[in-house]
Amino acid sequence: MSDFIYSTRNIDRLCMRNALHSIYEKDFPQVSYFSGSWGSLGFTKNMYNGYEPYETEQYLVVVIGGPLLTFKENDFIKQENSNLGTKAIFERWKSGNIIWDQDLNGPFSVLIVNKKKKEVVCITDIMSFIPIFKNSNDNQYTLSSHIDMISIVTKKTNNFDDVSLVDFILHGTVTFPYTIYKDIYQINPASTHVYAQSFNELKVKSYWEPHETNKCTDINETAKYLRECLKSNINMVTSQTTNIAQFISGGEDSRTLSGLLKDINRDAYIYLDSMNREGKIAKIIADKYNANFKPSTRNQYHYLNIIEKCTDLIGSGAEYHHAHTYGFHKNLIKYDAVYGGLFSDALLKGARIKKTQLSNKFIFLPNRKSKTNLINENLTNEFFDKKIINELKERRNNHLCYIKTYRKESAEEWFELWPSSMNRNIPNIHANRRLFKSYEPFLSNEIVKVSARIPQKWKLNRELFNIMAKPYLKRSKWVLHGDGWYPYFSSKTNLIVSFITWTYRQIGKRVGFIKGNQGPWASWKKIIYSEKWERKVSDYSIGLSYINKLVKERLNDIKLKSELSTLQYIAYTQVLYQLQKRCTNEKES
Repeated sequence: MSDFIYSTRNIDRLCMRNALHSIYEKDFPQVSYFSGSWGSLGFTKNMYNGYEPYETEQYLVVVIGGPLLTFKENDFIKQENSNLGTKAIFERWKSGNIIWDQDLNGPFSVLIVNKKKKEVVCITDIMSFIPIFKNSNDNQYTLSSHIDMISIVTKKTNNFDDVSLVDFILHGTVTFPYTIYKDIYQINPASTHVYAQSFNELKVKSYWEPHETNKCTDINETAKYLRECLKSNINMVTSQTTNIAQFISGGEDSRTLSGLLKDINRDAYIYLDSMNREGKIAKIIADKYNANFKPSTRNQYHYLNIIEKCTDLIGSGAEYHHAHTYGFHKNLIKYDAVYGGLFSDALLKGARIKKTQLSNKFIFLPNRKSKTNLINENLTNEFFDKKIINELKERRNNHLCYIKTYRKESAEEWFELWPSSMNRNIPNIHANRRLFKSYEPFLSNEIVKVSARIPQKWKLNRELFNIMAKPYLKRSKWVLHGDGWYPYFSSKTNLIVSFITWTYRQIGKRVGFIKGNQGPWASWKKIIYSEKWERKVSDYSIGLSYINKLVKERLNDIKLKSELSTLQYIAYTQVLYQLQKRCTNEKES
């Protein structure tokens, strides 16, 4: 399934359908509905083959996402309207032999309803790449894979959590386990959650935790193991089908992916503002790795035009603009698998390790870990009510303390990784899995476990990643990265190259012989300072009136843009839309 709603109480079929359809503008997916003395369950059709629901006289089983199974062949990948994957998971669970962090690979959630015992078991994946949300009230439980769906069926759509709203504006995420709504929380990652009407509570048992113990000691052996993990993960799909595509760029992650897929005829997609430097490099990479290059260009205001559709799709409390494929996704539906390189930066290259100011400012300098705790650096903001800021600090400090029970040396890094909803980039997965059959090899359980065990110094400056990826980067040895260095070589070797390229480009921009947006993402300052963006913000006046309750003095849009970062201002606009929509719906109802 793409999404589900389960409740111990009976939810009307029409209410269930409307909630499940609420995140789509059109092309509403098929909805299935079941109910009984055990409660009610609704879900939308899964994008991934093999994961239709499985039902027996006693059990009802649904799977969200398209996990790869390591205990059997994934021969159902090409079989439409099949439940072979769901049945295989259920039978392994029923036998008592299932090991969730070994047998299922990638984003998933499994829901098993025991209709006779009136019991439900919900299993989350190793990092909650697919987050699951809960609401409890009067000994009634509701679970859902989408935050706004659960708010609709529990009638919490206007019950906002003010601290979480400010948290999202300032950080682009909402601190676990809180959500945008009061009384709705995210449940734990890597856990089985059991609810039975006989004991009226949700019992939680963890099956994996990100401890720092048993650290890897041999970097070359670890790199070799990672290569085997990636090859195995990809082979589980490509041994069953070669109807695949991939995302490509001027970076090193897509080159690594291209090296792993080089023997398969496939299409390689990239989305850009124009056919710029990034696109030209991606074209060279596609040619070198035998891929059919498929570029598409965006309208200048593409990200403004999709703000409402993508916010609805991925859910409140997640940054919408990571849904890069939205608007282009219909070309991807025809593939059995579409590969990306997401999260390699976060898990293997220390993207979430706090760096020194110089490391952040100058990309050619070696990465150095900051010795300062920076998790509350954004909470010096002068706009928002002091009580809200203080409570937000407490929430974030509590989450950091929770992470420190697993990780003393790298708590600040894993603060933004565990669960994955703490990482502002993860909405990319939330969008893609609902639009086409998305596969991300770097999200495999083995990669996550290695990330938890390796020293941080191996992540910094691509030390481990470079050794691991070197065989796949050889074909593009002398092709510059979009950022101006050679991925085949180590960061130390690239120091002079990176400095020269960076200096040349800085001079080129100032002199004027390098013009326009040369990277893969949008020119955000041009968008948010445009008249169109200003008109969009003015359309959300009801949302602005709500935000003014959270601040010390009435907000001025010009001052906001100068005080908030670009990403914070985008998140602020997104919140305005969410508030406007909820308040408008309340008036209409």
